[in-house]
Amino acid sequence: MKAAVIYEYGSPEVFRIEEIARPIIRDDEVLIKVKAASINPVDWKQRQGWHRLFLKAHFPVVLGYDVAGEIMECGSGVKRFKSGDQVYARLIRRFGGAFAEYAAAAESLLSRKPENISWEEAAAVPLAAITALQGLRDKCQLKNGQKVLIIGSAGGVGHFALQLSMVMGGYTVAVCSGRHQKMMEDLKPDKFIDYTREYYKSQAEQYDVIFDAAGVDNYPDCRHILKPGGVFLTTLPRPKLLVHKFLAIFSKGKKVKTFLMKSKGSDLEIISDLIRQEKLKIYIDSVYPLEDIASAHKRAEQYTTEGKIIIKISE
Repeated sequence: MKAAVIYEYGSPEVFRIEEIARPIIRDDEVLIKVKAASINPVDWKQRQGWHRLFLKAHFPVVLGYDVAGEIMECGSGVKRFKSGDQVYARLIRRFGGAFAEYAAAAESLLSRKPENISWEEAAAVPLAAITALQGLRDKCQLKNGQKVLIIGSAGGVGHFALQLSMVMGGYTVAVCSGRHQKMMEDLKPDKFIDYTREYYKSQAEQYDVIFDAAGVDNYPDCRHILKPGGVFLTTLPRPKLLVHKFLAIFSKGKKVKTFLMKSKGSDLEIISDLIRQEKLKIYIDSVYPLEDIASAHKRAEQYTTEGKIIIKISE
C-alpha cells in the first residue's frame, strides 16, 4: 500500500511516499481502506520528536490518528461491523497509522459515518470532537446555564467545543481572531471576542468554565475571570501546570485541569448523532493529497487554521 512514511524526526520534509505492507489486523480489529485522514497538533509534534522520551519510535513510522473509510476485512472477534461498512475513528496504535491507504482499527473505536457528511468531513471529526466532548462533559461537568469561554474557538478542537457548549446549554463566549468573523457569524455563539481588538482577560465578566482549546493560555493570567468553583481546562499539558494547580488551591475553589482524550466509539456515536441531527457543523481549513502531506504539516504548524486540515487518500 502507499503511505506517508518517516524514518527520522524532523521537519515536514522528512516524509517519504512509499509502498509498504498493509497492517495485519488482530481478532478485535478491522482493516479500513482509508478515504481521508486529518492532521491534529499531536501529529506534527510527534513528527518533530516531542514525545520521543515516552513514545519510542521504531522507524519507519506512519503517523495520523483520525481516519475515515470503508471496512475491507474484519477480525474473528468483530461483531458489530462487517466488510463494506463506512466508518470513522480515532486510532490508538502507536503513532496511529492513518496517513496510508489502509489502517487497522479496534472495533471499540468505530462509529458508522453519518450519511449526511463527506469522507473529508468525517475525517475531521474523531480526535477533535471527542476531545471537546470529554473536556466539557467529564472534566468541566458543564451544566445548563453556566458561562463558558472557549479560547481558540475557530480551531479543530475549538469549533467543536464551541458548538457542544451551546448544545449542552452553556452561555458560550468565543475567542479567536477577527479573520474568523464569518465563521463565528455562522456558528452564532452568545458572544464573540476578537482578541486582536479586545483583551478578553481585562473584561469584568466571569466564567464557570474557561476551555483553552488551543493550548495557548494559562491559569494565572485567567484566574481573575474565573468564578469561584470554576474550572480552567487546557488541552496542552505544561511543565508549570502543577504550579498552576497549587495556585488554584488558594483561589476560592477554582480548579486547573488538563487531560488526554480517550478514544471511545461510544463517544463518537454521540457526536455522530449530533451530526445527523445537524447540530454540529464541521469546518475544513484545507485539503491536501497524500503526496503533498509535507505542505499540509507546514500549514498545521502555523496555528491559524479555521477548522481541520484534511489528507485525501483515495476516492
